[in-house]
Amino acid sequence: MRPHQKNLEKNISVKGIAFLTIIVISTLLIILIIQSSPVPAPPPTTTLTPSIPTASLTPPATKAATVIHGEDQVATPTPLWGTEVSRFTFAVCGDNRGGDEIYSKILRFVQYDDVAFLVNTGDLVNYGDADQFQHFAELMDDFSLPFFPVAGNHDAAGGLLDEYLRYSGAPDVHYSFDYGLGHFVIIDSHHGVLQNRELEWLEADLAATSQPLKFVFLHHPPYDPDGTDHIMEGGNQQFMTMMEKFDVSHVFAGHIHAFVEGERNGVQYIITGGCGAVLYTVGHPLAFYHYIRVYIDGSEVSTEIVKIVP
Repeated sequence: MRPHQKNLEKNISVKGIAFLTIIVISTLLIILIIQSSPVPAPPPTTTLTPSIPTASLTPPATKAATVIHGEDQVATPTPLWGTEVSRFTFAVCGDNRGGDEIYSKILRFVQYDDVAFLVNTGDLVNYGDADQFQHFAELMDDFSLPFFPVAGNHDAAGGLLDEYLRYSGAPDVHYSFDYGLGHFVIIDSHHGVLQNRELEWLEADLAATSQPLKFVFLHHPPYDPDGTDHIMEGGNQQFMTMMEKFDVSHVFAGHIHAFVEGERNGVQYIITGGCGAVLYTVGHPLAFYHYIRVYIDGSEVSTEIVKIVP
């Protein structure tokens, strides 16, 4: 073999080895780069769940729950939502003072009774002091429905409603709200009378509403269909005349610890005082523990007594 041919073959061999080395090194580098690169996450999966429309009695910003002010619990009323509702039920009871077992049972029943809200016609506590109202707020702690209290004579300490307003959740001694086709008015009679300022407030409130159904709640009944004198001691006739003037459908009261019902000049008067306090059996044949369901269907109103067995 000629010398220049050997040199040529030697050069080709060296170049081949070098070329193969470059290929191997390049391959290894590519593998290293791929292994060191982050693995892209798989695309997120979307789980489709059926959308269930829910109707709420309260605006989204409100919460039907207890709020805390320092050490104190305050049962707060919830503004209602839904003036377009034409069929609904609400509950009424009164005079729960000293009867926690019965009242707690009523709260549980009402909670699962498909009602829009509860009105309590007063005497939430025995003496109107802060300790008793703190206890009342604790009783209401798990009650999630809108709650609207009325001031009773036992809810005042020394004639004042300071603790009642602090703990019960009432926004004022007199207040009103609308729901569905109804206008609901809470009026203060805790002194046992309706004085001119209360009657003037009530007349202005009823005159201002255009709701076709009107309901008024107070603690002392203006009269007792059972015939006793355990009623309001002043302003009775003016109040009942006003109910007729403004075509009020129902008046709900407490104070008498029994169930009593009567009609006067087109206005239905219901006394519901069987929410836990000691019953008044003398002179009242329907003295039993109970609450009232009130059914609204358009402009029609009907009521049902729900008896509670101790």
